[in-house]
Amino acid sequence: MNILQKLLTHNRPYTKRKKTTAIAVHWVGNAGTSAINNRNYFQTTDREVSSNYIIGLQGEIICCIPDNEVSWCTNQANSYTVSIETCHPDWTGKFSDSTYRSLVELTAHLCKKYGLHPQRGGVIRHYDVTGKVCPKWFVPSSKGGSDTADEQHWKKFLSDVAAKMGGSGTASNAAASKPSLRYDWKKGQAVRLYKAKTQLFANDTTTTPAATLPAGVYYIYDGKQCKLGRFRITTRKEYCGKKPAGKYVTGYVSVDNFQEVK
Repeated sequence: MNILQKLLTHNRPYTKRKKTTAIAVHWVGNAGTSAINNRNYFQTTDREVSSNYIIGLQGEIICCIPDNEVSWCTNQANSYTVSIETCHPDWTGKFSDSTYRSLVELTAHLCKKYGLHPQRGGVIRHYDVTGKVCPKWFVPSSKGGSDTADEQHWKKFLSDVAAKMGGSGTASNAAASKPSLRYDWKKGQAVRLYKAKTQLFANDTTTTPAATLPAGVYYIYDGKQCKLGRFRITTRKEYCGKKPAGKYVTGYVSVDNFQEVK
């Protein structure tokens, strides 16, 4: 999962959340628009509106506000929820396959991080807070949405999130592989890649991995965050910062694969 950091400086209250008890799912309510379109809207509008994440039509994920900070997205639930806005190609609100997959993956990741169960109140809709038809695909048609009367779309989504977490949706099952999602990694810092096969990229923009790396401890080469939320890593601490980089850098790895080594 690659997350592009495009942090807001406007419509960002810079307030750290004291507790996180749910992930709130939204739709952008503007058919056919991209993730970056909506991010830039947050940055320029006079309305007090923002979100922690936006997922685009191709499944791209943009972080607008760090998920430990408050965003202005879910009304009275802002103080305890991480918000995810989702793009949609038409006014039914149905997500593209790429958007849906990223939504499931990001929601599962956040549930693991904050110890939440998606099927026991850990994931909510904007609709659940205010009754707003948001996200439309997950709101029953009787309430103005596009879901079935028995909310099959919404229930399947919660089930898919639980399955992505490892079956039961409990945070305890995921604890052994829980990453440390942060963006302040320093030069020479040891990080653990927790997956058996972690995607390794040849540069900071390609979307096709060049290889995979086994689980284990690696080192942050220079502490400079690259595009798409990646850092350059190396296999030995004494290699960090050494030139030429091509000789000592193993490659680029997405930040969501890192665990802190304590």
